[in-house]
Order: sequence, then C-alpha cells, then structure tokens
Amino acid sequence: MTLVRGDDGGTGTPFPTWGTDVSVRQQPSTDSARVASLPGPTSVRVACQVHGGLVEYDGYSNDAWSYLPDYGGYVSNIFIDVDDAWLPGVPTC
Repeated sequence: MTLVRGDDGGTGTPFPTWGTDVSVRQQPSTDSARVASLPGPTSVRVACQVHGGLVEYDGYSNDAWSYLPDYGGYVSNIFIDVDDAWLPGVPTC
C-alpha cells in the first residue's frame, strides 16, 4: 500500500515550513539537544503538538511545538507556515 499511496506509510499531517537552518530538538525547548535541522522551507509531517519552551523569533513568540516523526524531534510552531500558533487538526501529544 505504501507504493500505491506514494508515501512511506508514516503518520502525520503535512505542513509547510519557513526559515533557514531551523533546529529540530529532542524535547520541546531551545535548551534541548538539536537532533536535526531544516535547511530551508520544506514540507514536514506533524504527528502531534505540545506546549513547551517559549520561542521568540522575528517579532513572533509562541510556546507551541510540533513533533516531527520523520526527524524524531520537535520544532517550534513559529517555523510552521500557518496563521495560527496552534496547528489546526493536529492532536496534542
């Protein structure tokens, strides 16, 4: 079925990102270890979201973080390219 769907069978809702060299963290905090980075705008799959450490960037602030199963870590929702701080249709972790 993976070949029929055209994906790798993973779960999560796709969202676009923005920013360059965006850190994916082990836990939802900027103090947590960096497990990966997003080199530039891309599409990521979000499995769930939580409230974590406050992030302030480019005039925005937000404590919502998304878990990215493909990267095994969290990214601040500031870098998810949607209007709302809390992503629509994505459950809480």
